[in-house]
Amino acid sequence: MLAAGVLAATLAIASPGSAQEKKPYPIFTYEQYVAAMKTIGQAFNAVTASLSRNEIEDAKAYLAISRDRLATTIVFWRDRKKDDAVRMLRDNLAKLDELDAALSVERVNRAGVDAMASQVTASCQNCHNVYRDQDPVTKAYRLKPGSAE
Repeated sequence: MLAAGVLAATLAIASPGSAQEKKPYPIFTYEQYVAAMKTIGQAFNAVTASLSRNEIEDAKAYLAISRDRLATTIVFWRDRKKDDAVRMLRDNLAKLDELDAALSVERVNRAGVDAMASQVTASCQNCHNVYRDQDPVTKAYRLKPGSAE
C-alpha cells in the first residue's frame, strides 16, 4: 500500500501535465488587433474632445482606456517579430504616460497638454504610415497587405 502511494506521488510529479508545464502565451488575433485599434481611436478622440471642453477628469479617463488598449497590441506585433512596431508602441505608451502625468497636476498647463496630445497623434500616425493603408474600394482602413505576416 505504501509502495503504491509513493509510486503515485512520483508519477504525479514527473507527469507532463504537471504545474511545471509551460503555458503558451495568449494569441492576439488580427480581429482582436482591429477591435483594439478602433477602441483606441474612439477613446483618444474622446481625450481630445474632453480637453477642448476643459474636462480634465474625463480626458484622463479616456486616456486610461487608450493606454490600456494600446499596451495590449504589443503582443500582436511581438508575435509577428515586428520590432520596429513594438518600439513605436513603447514610444507612444511613454507619450501617453507623460500626458497622464501632465493632466494629474493641480494646475494643468493647457498649452502643454495640447502639445502632448498632438505628439501622441503624430506618434500614432507614424505607425499607421508604416503599417496601415486604406482599401481603395471600401475606404476602410486595414493593415498593409503582408505587413503582419
